[in-house]
Amino acid sequence: MAVTAAISSASAVSRATGRDYAVDAWRGLALITIFINHVSGNVLENLTHRNFGFSDAAELFVLFAGYAAASAYLGKYMAGEKLAVSMKLLSRAVTLYTTHLALVVVGAAVFSLGVIRSGDLGLFSVIALEPLMGDTAEALVSAVTLRYQPGFLNILPLYIVLVGSLPLLLALASRSLSATVAVSAALYTAAGLTGTNFQTYPLPGGWFFNPLCWQFLFVLGFALGARRSRTGQAMPYHRGLWWLALLWLAVALVAMRGTGLPPSGWLPLPDFLILPEKQFLSVPRLLHVLALAYVVAHSPLQRWAGGLSPHHPLAMLGRHSLPVFCTGLVVSIHGVALKQMGCDGVLFDITYVAVGIGIQVMVAALLCLTEKQRSAPVKLSATTPPL
Repeated sequence: MAVTAAISSASAVSRATGRDYAVDAWRGLALITIFINHVSGNVLENLTHRNFGFSDAAELFVLFAGYAAASAYLGKYMAGEKLAVSMKLLSRAVTLYTTHLALVVVGAAVFSLGVIRSGDLGLFSVIALEPLMGDTAEALVSAVTLRYQPGFLNILPLYIVLVGSLPLLLALASRSLSATVAVSAALYTAAGLTGTNFQTYPLPGGWFFNPLCWQFLFVLGFALGARRSRTGQAMPYHRGLWWLALLWLAVALVAMRGTGLPPSGWLPLPDFLILPEKQFLSVPRLLHVLALAYVVAHSPLQRWAGGLSPHHPLAMLGRHSLPVFCTGLVVSIHGVALKQMGCDGVLFDITYVAVGIGIQVMVAALLCLTEKQRSAPVKLSATTPPL
């Protein structure tokens, strides 16, 4: 009863404001976690939730992105603004594309500066920049076509595909949301079982985040957002399902911190069905992030998140997730380069992560302030003629 009351209270706050501030807060937490994990090798990395289960913050980021997309666009699309919404999404995909290319240049410049100062050409291998330096022409063409994705710069290409395909998702969902989810699930299953993926350069392994599989998590988030917009609640509470989800989280915890993962082939089934593999978002990872979201959504934690002020740092980070994420990428790449050049130790790790989070909060706060100023009514002075 207490859990149900907590969720109802949080949902009531969200419905009254028209925005799900709890999801903003969780997105903000996911962004902080992604940043910590991207400053690879720091001591705080061992405390993030990927060490205690099968999934990590990347799954949460994609799930929340789908949820937010439905909340932001589905209502307008179904109200008749199909062309306007579609053009806005395609424009956003182009913005993401140019942002990704800019980040590739920035990442290469950061590590090139490290090589200039240290003379260590091995720094280029840290985020797989050797192709850009050894075969520049082919690497540039492959970067523009999204086939070449340096380390830490592989999630934005996935997001570009997801946002670019949103007009199609909206068109399908406006006719039948359940059929849309079914088609998405079929594509996920087929790609996972056959190993189908987008091509990459220079290695043939495919995209680190296979869009054909990860789209299913995005669509599930979209379906939850659509349901919340219609009924006021994304995921209804079922006692048995909640305990089953909690049990799966416990199994994942034991596997990660105790027994270890079973070897490949321990059951006569494809690894996609039984091992928590990230590239194809295998079934164990997918079930883990969904179980985590369900358990938290029906716990007192959701009431806490839903009750946060829109000006709370986590809420501001989640509200402006894309610029915050890109800022975190730039800062984390600098951090990785510094650690490779000898800046290391507990004090450096904690200080750098804290400063990096502070920078992201500042960016989010400035964006919130800009947003507020744009929405404020213009006050005309006595000497200002009306327009």
